[in-house]
Amino acid sequence: MEQTVMKVYVDANGFVQFACPNCNKMQQEQAKAYQDTKGPVSIQCDCGNVYPVEIEFRKFHRKGTRLDGIYVGVSNPKIWGKMILKNISMQGCGFETMGINPLQPDELIKVEFHLNDAKQSLIKKNAFVRSVFKKYVGCQFQERPNAFDADLGFYLRTS
Repeated sequence: MEQTVMKVYVDANGFVQFACPNCNKMQQEQAKAYQDTKGPVSIQCDCGNVYPVEIEFRKFHRKGTRLDGIYVGVSNPKIWGKMILKNISMQGCGFETMGINPLQPDELIKVEFHLNDAKQSLIKKNAFVRSVFKKYVGCQFQERPNAFDADLGFYLRTS
């Protein structure tokens, strides 16, 4: 039987709290010890139970989606394509390209998509490609410091 992987978030002081699913004992550790770890980590409780935990270092909530959109290279507009937006936050997004993925890390692109809110809000953002895995692309929005997108902010706060 496979165990469920719990997700825990790093607090403002840089700590994570783990709750053993066997005995409910809480333990707190510094998150930076896990910063370079990919995927779930195994935590061992004093009761002897070992359980998997995924540690989330992101500062902003990332909402899962399935929205159609397009991407266009800013410096090379010949690079463009259709995409399916998989997740979004105030700071960035993740999407899958519909065809072969031509994008590379550090490339500046523009993404455009409509939210599935009542207004069908159009979102247009310049973004830096931060990660690429097959057809999946992770991006960080290029924003002015303290810029706020009201439509996106409201969308992220609704279920």
